[in-house]
Order: sequence, then C-alpha cells, then structure tokens
Amino acid sequence: MRLSPRHTKHAETRAPEGIPTALIERVAQQCAAEVAEAGTLISGAIRKTYGAALQGILFYGSCARGEGVGDGIADIFVIVDGYPNVYDKRYLAYLNACLPPNVFYREIPADGAPLRVKLAVISLADFTDGILHWFHSYLWGRFAQPVRILYTRDAAVRAEFHRLLAQAVLTLLRTTIPALQHKFNDPETIWTRALSLSYSVEYRPEPGSKAAELVRDNLAGYSGLLEASLPALGDVLRREGDNNYLCLCDAGTADTALLHWRRRRRLGRVLSVLRLMKAVLTFTNSVDYAAWKVNRHTGVEIDVTPVLRRYPLLFGWRVFLKLLRQGVLR
Repeated sequence: MRLSPRHTKHAETRAPEGIPTALIERVAQQCAAEVAEAGTLISGAIRKTYGAALQGILFYGSCARGEGVGDGIADIFVIVDGYPNVYDKRYLAYLNACLPPNVFYREIPADGAPLRVKLAVISLADFTDGILHWFHSYLWGRFAQPVRILYTRDAAVRAEFHRLLAQAVLTLLRTTIPALQHKFNDPETIWTRALSLSYSVEYRPEPGSKAAELVRDNLAGYSGLLEASLPALGDVLRREGDNNYLCLCDAGTADTALLHWRRRRRLGRVLSVLRLMKAVLTFTNSVDYAAWKVNRHTGVEIDVTPVLRRYPLLFGWRVFLKLLRQGVLR
C-alpha cells in the first residue's frame, strides 16, 4: 500500500516551454549561498550516518533563511538512493515508502549547546516524483522557496536538484497565478498569494500573515524568480510595465484553479494527520517537539503530561482537536 500525495497528476500546470535557463541559474545561485558553520557541522554528521546511500542534503526553512539554528530546529531533507539501504528496521523502510518522507529528530554536537535538527528522509526517486507529479504541494510548495544545498554526491546530482527546484518554482506559480484575485498584480502580491495557498493545505501553527512576511523579507529574491520564470508562464502571465503583471487567465481557469486548491486542502489535512501519526513512530520526543513548535509560533502552552508523552496516539487527539477549535492550527 502506498499513501502517495500524488492523488492525481497536475500535468495541466506544467510549463509547455520547459524550464528557462535563467531560472535554473538563479536557483543554483540561491542553493550555493553561504551558510553558517552550523550547516557544515550538520552536513558532516549526516554524511557519516547515511554514507554511500546519501545523494544530497537540502537545508530550508527559517534557519536556512538566516535566522540561525540557535534556539530553533534546522529543517533538513536527506535525499537517499533507496530505503532498504538506510534502515536496519524493516518497518521504517516500509513507512518511508508508503508515505514519504520519514521524519526524525537529532541533536548534533557543537560548541556550547547541541544543534537541533529535524531530518526528513526521502529517496531521490520519490523526491523527483513529488516535484514533477504530486497533485499535493507538500514538496513543490516547500521547495519553490529558497533552499541551500549542503551536499550532493556529484555534479550530476547537484544539476538535477537545480532543475527540480526550478520546476518547483514553476509549478507553484502556474497553480496559483490563475487563483489571483485581481488581473494586475505586483511580484509581492503574486508570491504572497502563492505561499498562502501552499501553506493552507497543511495544518500549521504559523499565523496567517507568515506568507506575506516571508515575501517581504526576501522580495528581491522572489521578484527575481518570477522574472526568470516568465518565458515559461507566457500563457498565464504577462509583464505590464516595470513592476506590474497581467494575469491572462479567464474566469473558468480561475474557478478550476481554486477548485484544485480546495481539493489539495482536503487531501492535505488527511495527509497531515497521517504524517503526525507516523512521526510518533519515528520522531524522538515527538510530543515535546510539537508542543515546543506550537508555543514558539503562537505562544500557546500545551500541558505535556506523562500519559500524553507515553501514549500520544491514544491521548493526543484531544489536544489536537482542541488546538483546531481554538484556531491555533490552521
């Protein structure tokens, strides 16, 4: 059994002209941006753990954006060649194949406090499938945002990552541009809408303003991605002036795009719950991590009792439903 977020193809969102060279080059520049020493330590530890099975290491999220690991947790995607080569326990390989990725927590020694890392493990085949074919935006929505490549097995793998990350940008833009609320938009509006829709399809504790904040903090970067993507967006978007873009989609296309995002939201809620349940089996101190993340983003304290910590699948539902009712999870 495979619980793939693919659900249905999103071939209608693929760029008919292919991936513009300028977009791949811009993505490659972002991926090569310098990272703090913490990134080097994390990369070294992961390479020792996964050895010959490792294809690459992607660093994304708030820590990669320059906020530093510090009191946070670094978000890392570990790309491997296959699951049987990675796990000693067969059930972990089975879970990873059924609903990728598997998520683990790890602390890496460093001067002073250890570096806290959330590792998401996925095969290169599943990562590629997720970017190119999944209907749900779990992968292409995440990786349309700036990423740092900490390691690749060789230059060919690095080049493939650049192409896949560029395709993620195109897919997110092509699925969200028809859903813009106005015909004329600037880059900030386009990207805020794109990230808002992508964020809405998973349960998240971040405030609704998070997408707008991310775009404002890196508007030049996002504007550059949009400009580099234009040759592949000619059927849905046209530049009008220096900082204005005309959406070329008709009302029927807009209605279809919004319908697809509603479907992604319904599918995403199911997948989010399944991933939370799976994380209980793979993620050390998963309940404490979830409580910490909710508190960090919302200020809401969760009382983690010994019973909840020991039996999260039995007693976590009450907390989960309470957070939904309070609007803490969106």
